[in-house]
Amino acid sequence: MAIIYTTGTINQPNVGSVGLAMAEKIRDDIVAHAAWDLIEEFTAPAGTVRWYVFKCLATESGLPNDFYAILQRTLSSGILRMFICEGYNSATHAVSFFAPWASSASEPFDSEGRSTKTYVLGTTDITTSTTNPKHSAWVPNSVSTKWWIIVADDGLTIAFNGTANGFWNFGAYIPLSSIPNSMPLQMTDGADPVGAVTRNPAVAGVSVSSYALVVYGGGGSSVNGTYLGFVGRLDTNDKMQENQRVVAELGVQTSDANGFTNRAIFGWMLGKQKRLRVGLNPPAAFAFGDAYVLQGRLWVPCFPTDGRMWDTGVSA
Repeated sequence: MAIIYTTGTINQPNVGSVGLAMAEKIRDDIVAHAAWDLIEEFTAPAGTVRWYVFKCLATESGLPNDFYAILQRTLSSGILRMFICEGYNSATHAVSFFAPWASSASEPFDSEGRSTKTYVLGTTDITTSTTNPKHSAWVPNSVSTKWWIIVADDGLTIAFNGTANGFWNFGAYIPLSSIPNSMPLQMTDGADPVGAVTRNPAVAGVSVSSYALVVYGGGGSSVNGTYLGFVGRLDTNDKMQENQRVVAELGVQTSDANGFTNRAIFGWMLGKQKRLRVGLNPPAAFAFGDAYVLQGRLWVPCFPTDGRMWDTGVSA
């Protein structure tokens, strides 16, 4: 099972209910894919949040190990937050091998280039503390939202459209480094120009800043990352490319947020995004959910005026 694509509209009496309906739609669509399991859904005693713990199965993804996507819903407001990690302990609700919110302070990395911090899924909202996982957030602020969800063997992408726009992109990327990386996992979103990776083999076994896990990879309100190829116009077909749009792939590269001098330690290019392409000049007539035809399949942008587009797996 390669890709499942769904789209729709949520209408509810209040924003908290919109968040609940969106969380349940995300849950149901993820577990409908053979590569993903819901291994826990719980609210801790006296908790103000609900947790959904999804596992991506190594037997389906082609990666050597399972990995996890963790969704949190704030019960009162419906705010949703999500992050990925390589380790989860069901007995203690502890997550491990995630990218923490970056700090310039030196910290130890394990022999795989992973942070040694842990975080327990508790009673309250996950915060942006440097001890906590870097996560993506979506804040519903109206009683309606449109959405689309793409779930693949080794990743997922979720787009929201309404008064609160945004997208989340989690999962495997294609490594382009000479240093081997057996678990190349990344996360990017539409709110933050920088994303994160769960490991950076260049810093294996040393103590450095957690900026080593910060990347550009197609996140933020504008496209960030390295173009792999050249970017063509999306508002016209190219006769020399079988009347398809000319698009580029996007690289995943370490961020320069803590200075270029760290390139000698952190490295530079880590890989390229899967199922994501980018072009210029989106046509004005586009609406949310409209698609481009590329490689015989439909590709959808996160919102109509954006040049990024994701593979739905749906035949054109």
